[in-house]
Amino acid sequence: MNTSRRGDETEATILGALMALGCSVSVPFRDSDRYDLIVDDSEALHRVQCKTGNWVNGAIRFNLYSSTVVEGSRVDAEYTPDEIDAYAVYSPETKRVYWIPISDTGAGEMRLRVEDPHPKAPKSRINWASDYLVTEQFD
Repeated sequence: MNTSRRGDETEATILGALMALGCSVSVPFRDSDRYDLIVDDSEALHRVQCKTGNWVNGAIRFNLYSSTVVEGSRVDAEYTPDEIDAYAVYSPETKRVYWIPISDTGAGEMRLRVEDPHPKAPKSRINWASDYLVTEQFD
């Protein structure tokens, strides 16, 4: 499956999950905005960037940037709080949607841990996937 189709399917899955939780969801008219959806939870509007999570060693990994090709070279552009408020991530492996405020992210990529890490893994900050379930954000 090509990446554009995969992104469309992820966006549709996220949109459906948010609507099932009672949110109103709007899709920008054109495809040049840095966000994919506007989510109205009746208290606030949220600019949301949708991502497909990849399964890596018991965690869901997703990029915190977009990639485009300009004059034959790949260009990565990080998202900023001026552009989006949150990431909504769909994991095909867990079949769940996660909501991550941009304030909880760093640079490059983020991993949401589903399984316990290997006992010899570095003791860095773990972002547990269960803490970011969209059902916990909008219940």
